[in-house]
Amino acid sequence: MKGVVDILMDNQKDIVVVGAGGQGREVMWQLNELNKETGNYNILGFIDADPALKEKVINGFPVIGNEEWLLSRKNDTCVIICIANPKTRKKIYQKLKINPSLSFPNFFAKNVTCSEFVTFGQGGVFCPADILTVNIKVGDFVIINSACTIGHDTVIEDFVTIYPGAVISGNVRIGAECEIGTGAKIIQGKTIGANTVIGAGAVVTKDLPPDCTAVGVPAKVKL
Repeated sequence: MKGVVDILMDNQKDIVVVGAGGQGREVMWQLNELNKETGNYNILGFIDADPALKEKVINGFPVIGNEEWLLSRKNDTCVIICIANPKTRKKIYQKLKINPSLSFPNFFAKNVTCSEFVTFGQGGVFCPADILTVNIKVGDFVIINSACTIGHDTVIEDFVTIYPGAVISGNVRIGAECEIGTGAKIIQGKTIGANTVIGAGAVVTKDLPPDCTAVGVPAKVKL
């Protein structure tokens, strides 16, 4: 699969990973593995707001600065925002988008399986062993962690995070800024309201309202 990052990298643009935490380190590893095969990437390093990390080398790549470094950047630079928390990820994008030198491509690990009948926004992260089937719509800045399955006709709105091993059946709608926990399952045809958190291992058998947390089997809203 030739992802959006691969297309942009044909011009050998610089690229950075925002976030040197667990998600960012995993994506940097995946990005570097792609680079070993293609040689198309100029990986500058990590961007992180923690001053204690500045100029440190993490898994072979330096922390080159914080968001202010990116805001002052003049050269065209691709940015992968690897912050799991949806609201924090959104806040970072809203801050960075004012710099016209920055672009926010989708990143696909090399073994993502995806049909041609999936549409994507920008800034997404799709990790190893993800499967996206057919007639799926994915919004902006969605993170789908490793080994997730997304079924037919599903809609995933902006800034959603889906943690490893989640299974989303067909014709599901997930509202903006939701978090779907590790190993969670959503059965066919359900709607998850915006800003809702589904706990690890939960099984969603009914529609869920916005702005709630649901846990258990079957998933129930925590009061």
